[in-house]
Amino acid sequence: MAATAEVISEARPSAISLRWIINGREDLVWFIGSVGSSYALFLLYIKGLVPLVPMVALWAILIDAPHVFGTFSRTYFDRTERRNRARLLWGSLLFFAVGPLMVYLGAGLIFFFVAALWAYYHLVKQHYGFMVLYKKKNGDLAPVDNALDRLLLFFAFNYPFVAFIAQDPEAMARVPPRLQSGVNGLALFLLAGTIIVGVVWLGRQLQRAIVGLPLNAPKYLLLAAAIPMHWIVLLTPMPHKPIAIVAILTIYHNLQYHRLIWFHNQKYTSKIAGVPSLGERVSDVSKVDLQAKYGAAELISRRLLFYIAFGIVFGLIYQGPRQYLGYVSFNKSGGTGALTEPAFTTQLAISFLWGYAFIHYYLDSKIWRVRRDPSVGKALKMD
Repeated sequence: MAATAEVISEARPSAISLRWIINGREDLVWFIGSVGSSYALFLLYIKGLVPLVPMVALWAILIDAPHVFGTFSRTYFDRTERRNRARLLWGSLLFFAVGPLMVYLGAGLIFFFVAALWAYYHLVKQHYGFMVLYKKKNGDLAPVDNALDRLLLFFAFNYPFVAFIAQDPEAMARVPPRLQSGVNGLALFLLAGTIIVGVVWLGRQLQRAIVGLPLNAPKYLLLAAAIPMHWIVLLTPMPHKPIAIVAILTIYHNLQYHRLIWFHNQKYTSKIAGVPSLGERVSDVSKVDLQAKYGAAELISRRLLFYIAFGIVFGLIYQGPRQYLGYVSFNKSGGTGALTEPAFTTQLAISFLWGYAFIHYYLDSKIWRVRRDPSVGKALKMD
């Protein structure tokens, strides 16, 4: 998750630290500024300019599923990774069985509830991951700051999500009955925690400025992009909100991840010097050696067009059936979006297709550990 860094000056300390993952322009466009895609989709939807079903289906097939493929491009399609992480990769395929098994045992509601929670946790975890990279790049690793940053993300992202569930009848209907009575209390707890932690966190930033510790500007910009967007989207009333917010919140996550994957996957090409821009063509030097080492991952990452094409084909295979089944279920609810009991076979199929997302969530929690995996730090140019 990193590239060449822009450093203010090593000769004298600076009040502002500006070390980036790739570089200032790329980071500001893709890791921070791409939050504009969520705001754009949000405004288009609440103004009635984009219908729900086409919005979600096109986003899922053309943007979201390809970002899942991005994970697969650097794991299952990487010959070296298949050899080094064989147990992790092949064992992860068991996620395809989890959903159908729970549906078969009559626990479909619990399964889909847990799936939704994991999906949101995955979004928050990515924001945390980018924050950690900026902390590492900028030497912002004091234990007190690490603790406060984690607490801030925990409370500031989880409060609006729980408040949304408490306020939206369609969302509450997706919560297992035994848990529904505690949702409002949890929302109040998280709101109080957000206020308290937020005040302490701001006080710590002021203290850092007073004592002359560098202020981690990229981290601040990332948090300023991600946190308000989640609050605005999750706390704004809109029709069929549990369905719509999936696309609106996640498109920012998708674009961040696509850029990170494309940056990381330059290790599969001979373009190892400098920082390739998103559309830059990769040279062909040592292609045979790279193909022998990495297998299909080299072909996928050889050109941006290849990566996009493979991702869309995967999107049609994965999200095409899933969106069709969701459309059928939506129509059976009379277009209200209200929770209905889909046919048993439909539940089985949708729960099976969740396996792709689960594998993505799980592998993502394992493959970006810079300190534990030196090859990742090297690919992301963390040093």
